[in-house]
Amino acid sequence: MLKFLGALPDATAARLFAALEHDRARGGRGLPHDALLDDLRRRLQAQEAAFPKRPPTAKRRFFTPAEDLFVGHRAGRKRPARIARESINPIWDLVMSDPACAETARAAAALDQAYVEGARSTDGLEAAMFDAAARNIGRLAARAGQEPGLRADLIARLGGAGRFEDFAELGRILAAAGPIRALQETFPKPVAALTEEDVFEVRRLYAAARAADAGSAPYLLLVLTARMETPWRALSVYYHLARARDPALGDFADEAGVVIETLFDDLEVAARGLERDANGPFDADDAGLRLRHFADFAEGLAAEARAGEDMVTLNRVEACRDIAGEALARFAEQSLTALRRAMPVRHAGGASRLMALRPDYARPLPAQAVSAAREAAQFLAAAPGLARRLHRAPAAAGVVEDAVAETRRYLSDLVVEIRAAEGEDRAAARRHMETAVDIAAPLLPGDELGVLRERAHAAALSA
Repeated sequence: MLKFLGALPDATAARLFAALEHDRARGGRGLPHDALLDDLRRRLQAQEAAFPKRPPTAKRRFFTPAEDLFVGHRAGRKRPARIARESINPIWDLVMSDPACAETARAAAALDQAYVEGARSTDGLEAAMFDAAARNIGRLAARAGQEPGLRADLIARLGGAGRFEDFAELGRILAAAGPIRALQETFPKPVAALTEEDVFEVRRLYAAARAADAGSAPYLLLVLTARMETPWRALSVYYHLARARDPALGDFADEAGVVIETLFDDLEVAARGLERDANGPFDADDAGLRLRHFADFAEGLAAEARAGEDMVTLNRVEACRDIAGEALARFAEQSLTALRRAMPVRHAGGASRLMALRPDYARPLPAQAVSAAREAAQFLAAAPGLARRLHRAPAAAGVVEDAVAETRRYLSDLVVEIRAAEGEDRAAARRHMETAVDIAAPLLPGDELGVLRERAHAAALSA
């Protein structure tokens, strides 16, 4: 069967995927639906093929208000407004089976039946499911906070404390499901920018969310933040609403401060991740990508904070930039180490130069060392620009200067070695020169490398 599925054209696989989901939703039992769907899903993802439009189900709709806050992987502590995808199935299973959530299970069953029957409108049934879930989960989570035994039981059934916290937070999100769904429909993602009219619409939706459940209203802005093409742009809405004199918004600055905290938490996590990885195995491509992401995030957050005259947030951004600047310097040191591994040296012969170090062209260079040196040279060449983007221009400057000087000297010394060598030694030195020039390309000007190539060629032809 799996071999057959693997041979299907993309379009056929997509139609089969849709048919299997529809059959499973109608209660079909003649096929191993989950196994077949998992295999088709992997096949479509591997081929980057378009997935068919999925039929609505109560389970899928249940998580819609929170879908913008899902994260594929969670390491460490549970963070606000971050729900791990791995929590989805355990939460659904618990809600469908726990007597305390029986009202939600009945509402979900009614909604699924309406979907199967092709009902024209299911808005009322969806709202009933969200309302029931907010009540049931909220009460169950509150009881768990007072009853250690119940909390331990829920953690065991969900598969971990982080999933229990996701469960409790989902209840708070669903308390504002109506306004959140309205926001999701009004602002299709990715949201590039917000007009003045958009800001007032968000203001209206926030007031509606607060009227439904004041404690859940900030999730409306967190969902908007997640839907933004650049999440820091949502701060302009936060600052606008914080200054608005509108009784419907309540104590907005206090209630919605979680928006700034969540954005800053993202920045701080990125900075601490750079700090941690700068002391581990070096990956030049990954380091450069993450430094650029951090620099863009910090710059965007700082720009919005300046516009909002928020000096506290600005100072916190600068503190994170300090951490990232130090990580950049460490990454540069690791790059220089990788570069040196591809420029082996030996002690020169002769009494007067016994301690001098000369290029060791006879030592074989592993392909991995050459590849790492190329990536390291590219990272070092990009380091000054990264430092400027971090507003930490001196970071790594000395290391980059050392790398350029050492590379230039090594290539010049190799020319001398080529001239002094004979036969196979000269050929080996020439091959080593070609590899070294290729590695050095990001660090030295093209015309300088051209001159060095010409000198090496002339040295190889000398008597």
